[in-house]
Amino acid sequence: MNFPELCAARRSIRRYQPGLSITDDDLRQIFQQVQYSPSSFNLQHWHFIVIRDAGRKQVLRGMAYGQQQIEDCAAVVLVCGRLDAFEEAAVLYAQAAEEILDKFVPMIGGVYRGQPALQREEAIRSGALAAMTLMYAARHFGWDSGPMIGFDAAKVSTLTELPATVVPVLMMTLGKALEGAIPARLYRRPVSEIVQFETFQGTALAD
Repeated sequence: MNFPELCAARRSIRRYQPGLSITDDDLRQIFQQVQYSPSSFNLQHWHFIVIRDAGRKQVLRGMAYGQQQIEDCAAVVLVCGRLDAFEEAAVLYAQAAEEILDKFVPMIGGVYRGQPALQREEAIRSGALAAMTLMYAARHFGWDSGPMIGFDAAKVSTLTELPATVVPVLMMTLGKALEGAIPARLYRRPVSEIVQFETFQGTALAD
């Protein structure tokens, strides 16, 4: 499946075939693609908690306002963002040329240290970018997915034992859609309505 086909085929799924398993190998091949997602300064703020245990998914469903797909899917992935990712800049740049390391490691500390709002924004941004890669990678390898923000973040953080330096970004269900559960593509605004040149009121990009 080429990339245009992949984009067209991906849907957000809410009804899954219950009782299916997703193996470590299945997850590994998906996340081997996710690790290439972009992030500011290559800080890779993302972290993922995969929940496959049926009992824990049942508890998680209660924290997600009773949404059935939590229990029926093969796995729930809690996409997280690390607030303190900048603290590992020296590790992430260890293989860079010396002049790059010497330039960027102090710069990164100066940008993020003491800036809690920016730390959170970057954690959410990077986590969201990785989540999109996760959805495309899952579809590429034959799995359906559905992003979710309808859950009690504080309770889910406690359930998954997130440290204070890690925040939940969204949850992603992974599984196989029930027959007939892949929704029809709803109306998508054409390119000419969403792309302007130079200013918000600029000339539209033709469809």
